[in-house]
Amino acid sequence: MEFIASVIALAVAYQAMKAYRLTKEQSLLYLNLSFVLIGTGLVVDGLANLIVLLARAQRGFLYIFNLGYTINFLAQLVAYGLLVFAYLHQTRNMGPVALAVVPVMFIERNAFTELILIFLLFYIATQTAMNYSVNKNVNALLVFGAFATLAVAHVFFLLFILAPVFYPLAYLAQLFSFLLLLAMLLRVNQPV
Repeated sequence: MEFIASVIALAVAYQAMKAYRLTKEQSLLYLNLSFVLIGTGLVVDGLANLIVLLARAQRGFLYIFNLGYTINFLAQLVAYGLLVFAYLHQTRNMGPVALAVVPVMFIERNAFTELILIFLLFYIATQTAMNYSVNKNVNALLVFGAFATLAVAHVFFLLFILAPVFYPLAYLAQLFSFLLLLAMLLRVNQPV
């Protein structure tokens, strides 16, 4: 599922760059950079998981699993941070934008790392909801739906710590959110 999600994330990045070239809207450049990071993080994590799986989870290979997750988490953190920055820049609300780097090892899915991503995604979802409430168009609704669903996906990743059933639900929600963004960008990039 990570490889499928990475393909969709990179397709979102490609379509965002196409839209940026047409409109020169800065937020599309941030969306492009964010989804390049997300797609790359997913590929690295997927490859790490595949290597560990092929090595039949031998102890010597488990550090690769941890490294893959760490790279994926950091890629998502920077990606969502870029989107938060874009929304803050767009609203000119550059007040307290101090993002402290916490010296924590992000070596596996844990509550702390997921809460960081959930916080960033809820902020983005709130901003996109406000944008939809002003614009009332299909594209704004698709963007809001995508980031709200992505926030739900990370809540499911958090709940996975409690029950394994949430793991596939998290990936399905993530895939759906990426598809919503891709649909919006395909609509924007359609010739008039």
